[in-house]
Amino acid sequence: MIILVYGDDSFRVQEKVESLRTAFKTKFDPAGINLSVFPDVKTGKMDPNEVMRSAMSFPFLAEKRMVIARDLAASNKKDLVWAESLDKIPASTIFVLWETLEPRELERKPLFKKLQTVAEAHFYPFPKIEGAALAKWISERVVERGGTIAPDALRALIERAENDLWQIDGEIQKLVAYADGGQIIKEMVEKLVRASFDSNVFALMDAVSARRTAEVIKLLDEERASGAADGYIFSMLLRQIRILLGASLLLENNPRATKDDVASELDIHPFVATKALQQARNFKPEVLKKVHGFLYELDLGIKSGKWPDKIAVDLVVVSLLA
Repeated sequence: MIILVYGDDSFRVQEKVESLRTAFKTKFDPAGINLSVFPDVKTGKMDPNEVMRSAMSFPFLAEKRMVIARDLAASNKKDLVWAESLDKIPASTIFVLWETLEPRELERKPLFKKLQTVAEAHFYPFPKIEGAALAKWISERVVERGGTIAPDALRALIERAENDLWQIDGEIQKLVAYADGGQIIKEMVEKLVRASFDSNVFALMDAVSARRTAEVIKLLDEERASGAADGYIFSMLLRQIRILLGASLLLENNPRATKDDVASELDIHPFVATKALQQARNFKPEVLKKVHGFLYELDLGIKSGKWPDKIAVDLVVVSLLA
């Protein structure tokens, strides 16, 4: 049996591999003598020939053996030659291929194409989850951790962590412990879960569009106090202005444009597209064009040493508030 686990969602990919490993040890190999994992823990090297020898070996005093190979497709330059050997793997081997390559790149590999012709090959793709699926995953995860979460708290958690399951899982553990048997409420999320600047930039742009100067200054001060470099803040503002300008121009051509239209046209996450669509309506296209041109000048000034990062950030914000 060959099992391919891959996808953009590295959290669920790793979790699936770990569940396969645990199930194998529980059912077939409690002592772990028939489990081989590649690359080598000590050297970090991947030798495709050694992986194949291990996969071809028969189990020792057991019904099955398991071989787990991480990023075999990425590390193997003779992919086609190696792929042709898959048919020789005995039925007693459970061969788990754990791939972290971007799915579209992986699916072009001869190894992937060969697997599609193997009768005993099983595919487990894990794309990034969002929307209702993400909310369902979080709710179930909270229950698994022994807690419950209020709908508005769930929305607040998604707004702050988006669909980063690595962060969300850690936040859930923290929130469940803090709730101590009670329900997780929105105030807990706001108190314990610090939004990344990717999320805070939306709040900043909301405050800018409403001309809430004191709030804008407060948000910038909080980011700087948390250790965010002004160069990073500038790059995020530049990215957000470009997104808003793109969404604004799209709305000019099609006032009925949806978040899906924006996400597809600008190649951004639907959550970001939703926020961009809302905020783009608060700015005139000519204002965004002017600020974007100013950002370009500031960017050149930063790279040439003319402008310090902090002053450039402040000038961008002032130009938006003007």
